[in-house]
Amino acid sequence: MQPALPRIAISWNGLPQYAAREIRVAIDYIGRDCIVVGSKPTVPVEGMERVLGCRVDWVDASKPVTWAELGHEVPDIFVQSGWSYPAFSALGAEVKARGGRVIGLSDANWRGDFRQMVLGPVGFRVRHRSRFDAMLVPGAQGSRLMSWFGIPKGKIHTGMYGADPSLFRGGPPLAERPKTFLFVGQFIARKDVLGLARAFVRFSAAHPEWNLRICGGGEQKALIPAHPKITVEDFVQPEQLAQRFFEARFFVLPSLVEAWGLVVHEAASAGCGLVLSDAIGSADDLSTAENAVRFKAGRQDDLLRALIEAAAFDAARLAKAEAVSRGLAAEFGPERFGREVAGLIEQFTRELRG
Repeated sequence: MQPALPRIAISWNGLPQYAAREIRVAIDYIGRDCIVVGSKPTVPVEGMERVLGCRVDWVDASKPVTWAELGHEVPDIFVQSGWSYPAFSALGAEVKARGGRVIGLSDANWRGDFRQMVLGPVGFRVRHRSRFDAMLVPGAQGSRLMSWFGIPKGKIHTGMYGADPSLFRGGPPLAERPKTFLFVGQFIARKDVLGLARAFVRFSAAHPEWNLRICGGGEQKALIPAHPKITVEDFVQPEQLAQRFFEARFFVLPSLVEAWGLVVHEAASAGCGLVLSDAIGSADDLSTAENAVRFKAGRQDDLLRALIEAAAFDAARLAKAEAVSRGLAAEFGPERFGREVAGLIEQFTRELRG
């Protein structure tokens, strides 16, 4: 008689649509139903459970919850996002207490500051390290951080994040797209959207043929300077967002802090050139000197220099940038996530069967 297959659950804090697509692919790779637990995303996305293909057990991330309260037996393997929040932390603790396996998801990136290098390892080792049997991170910087925090390198896997390749692909050649810089994100201080707008106003004085489109929402919207070459619009659904990328030559992300930056993967998948601050976690994975211009975060003069350099790309360099962006982006996505998760679950299934 074959031993019972392990019960599997996957959680995601602030469950966004791209994560729903990733989880769907992982479930397909696993080959059977899984419990899915999530907290509501900040920006509502239509058709979440349709994309996911199964029901979601929605929780309030700030309040502890038990598997019994969700109507489930404690799973044997738990793929756990949001582990610093009470709801997901409590669920993970139950799994470990029953002898199960927990795969952590972390999007934190390497910053190299005092807090991360000195205080971070102590706090993580005391509070979190023993809770995880493996850790899945987005890319190179996340892997470096988790290694510094004490997770053995053999237990760190990459490929956590990835845009939907069925949406963010195609589009006209980069040289044929409008001379447009695009920003997508929250209008908050951490994203430095005001620094971008001010740098562009200076840039536009000498380059009036270029436009800046800013797409998102947030508390700083009213502070964005009015300018005939700056278009500000609200967040759009993923299908519409893909079209925004196809209508831009360069995607600009000036963030002062950015864990990985899924939107950078969306832009690269759509073939955009990239203008990125040095605080972007995905820059090591998705940018090179051939497809991107980098600048110092928070330095408006350096951002202006980067815009000028990007605008000077000729047709040959734009073609190269597009090819490099698409090639690097192909290394990430739902398929990669699904393979990594399924591989870990297969490994832990063997261990649990002894």
